[in-house]
Amino acid sequence: MIKIDKRRFDKIFDKAKKLKYSSMSYVDFDDCKKSEIIIDSDDLILLYDKNKPQAMIYYAANEFESVIKTLADIPGSLRLHFVPHEFTEHLKKLGFVEWGEYCDFWNNDLLTEAGRLNKTDSTKFLELAGCDEVSALSLKCRLQSRGFEGETPEWFAEWMRENKVIILQDEISITGFCCVSIYNNRTTLWIRELAVDPRCQGRGLGSKLMEHAIAYGAKNGAAKGFLSADILNKIAIGLYNKYGFLFGNSETELQMIKI
Repeated sequence: MIKIDKRRFDKIFDKAKKLKYSSMSYVDFDDCKKSEIIIDSDDLILLYDKNKPQAMIYYAANEFESVIKTLADIPGSLRLHFVPHEFTEHLKKLGFVEWGEYCDFWNNDLLTEAGRLNKTDSTKFLELAGCDEVSALSLKCRLQSRGFEGETPEWFAEWMRENKVIILQDEISITGFCCVSIYNNRTTLWIRELAVDPRCQGRGLGSKLMEHAIAYGAKNGAAKGFLSADILNKIAIGLYNKYGFLFGNSETELQMIKI
């Protein structure tokens, strides 16, 4: 297998846009830079990143059956995103299980929502020295919902290169966090990840984090907000609905893993 580089990735990405099935529509080179190229042909692309807990497969193909055939020959744990629903049973025969099915929630009037909120306390943001602590908190919440695995200190440090992590604290430690970004020409708030320490759940901290996130987005000029949630995570969806984030009737993203 050949290690990918930026020039090769750009060519592969352009080719993937023309194929019928693809998990590469929302990835960039930073996502794939540790990947190796399994196949790079006119009608099938497979990249393999073994540096994740379950090795990630990025694919694009005109016929998804060709993806399945290739996966059957790859040993060990694997992860696959953007799985076409009509092929789930074929993948289950290879040992894959559903890991999460994500749908998009939008608030298209973030400024109005921000205006309805009670005045929040001063927003606190994570500093680099706190990456180990917030990572440990995220791991405490691992698998409280499908697909939520927590993040490493390195992931938080990388996120904060261009984005923010809102935190809540008590007198002892960080009790919750929310990863936020302003993107799309600074018009849109992205709530990437939100978690509350299990020992503090049920105290309204999730609501506080949402309010800080919305206030942050409005203060920085975002007119709308976006987040994603697993369709079975009813508690989280109820929280998001409370703050005007509603299902946008888009297609869901099915993720499957083989352990």
